[in-house]
Amino acid sequence: MAERVVLHVGALKSGTSYLQSLLYADRDGLARQGVLVPGETWNDQVVAVRQVLSRPKDAPRWAGLLGEISGHPGPAVVSMEFLGPSRPEVAARVVESFGATPVEVVVTARDLNRTIASMWQETVQNGRSWSWDEYVDDVRAKRPGRGDGVADRATAGGTFWRQQHVARMCRDWSSVVGRERCSLVTVPPPGAAQSELADRFGAAAGISFTTTTVPARSNASLGLASTLALRRLNELLDERGLRFPAGQRLRKRRLAKEILASRRRDEPALGLPVTEWVAQQTTDTRAVLLEDGVTVVGDLADLDPVEVPGVHPAQLPDAQVAEAAVFGLAGLLEGQIRG
Repeated sequence: MAERVVLHVGALKSGTSYLQSLLYADRDGLARQGVLVPGETWNDQVVAVRQVLSRPKDAPRWAGLLGEISGHPGPAVVSMEFLGPSRPEVAARVVESFGATPVEVVVTARDLNRTIASMWQETVQNGRSWSWDEYVDDVRAKRPGRGDGVADRATAGGTFWRQQHVARMCRDWSSVVGRERCSLVTVPPPGAAQSELADRFGAAAGISFTTTTVPARSNASLGLASTLALRRLNELLDERGLRFPAGQRLRKRRLAKEILASRRRDEPALGLPVTEWVAQQTTDTRAVLLEDGVTVVGDLADLDPVEVPGVHPAQLPDAQVAEAAVFGLAGLLEGQIRG
């Protein structure tokens, strides 16, 4: 039986891709310390978690992960942000699947302003077609009060807060594993060394990384022109009855992550100044976290919103969006022509 299991449950866009890449880049180094990162690749954890959340009575990949963990004498680490929004009864089912092995939970969180900008782009890459203004307006309209439940999956604000209601996430998971076994890691502010997040996560998880260098990241972000071109593409495909995830591999992995991401440095970035409601929501969130006695690794001040430098989509000339669209089309055709 494993000594303990650490579940890193998100939130989305809080350095999760970096930490997941780091866990597997340093898998051998961690193993020499007795720490297991189960699964040959992170995708093994992704599939396993999806199965246990969607069909718990038929989750062979999750069962395989459990078998690997149960046969290991030291600590094990599972990192998958789909776990974060789980209702307490679902979280309890996941935790109970580990039997008598103690389970610890780590939540990571980034400041709200940067998160809003990143999450809009992520929703576009996942087939959504909300405009930037629609997205921000609905996120504001549906901002949570204390004790709110899991938000919906259909609206812009609902999808955002389902993944980003950090206070609820900490509260729900703490109710399952106990307050003493749930910690919140804050993502350092802009300008901090990337290794600082690794150090904080390691402290929360009780592990020591032997490196903080990861391979080139596959979860690349897009420039604003490419994001707008992709958003319009999503609209057109929706009209043709090809709603996401139809063509997911081609649309997200090939077009977005490989082709369009390659021109990110040549495009303006999406900008977002700090507004009063974002600052107030952050204050409210910090107050709840303090009242709930959440263990924080880092500093709650790191959640203070910071300005995202860049431009509003309305400031971007249509010609730049068209150029991004043609670049994407050329990349897709090149792949077909070259076979």
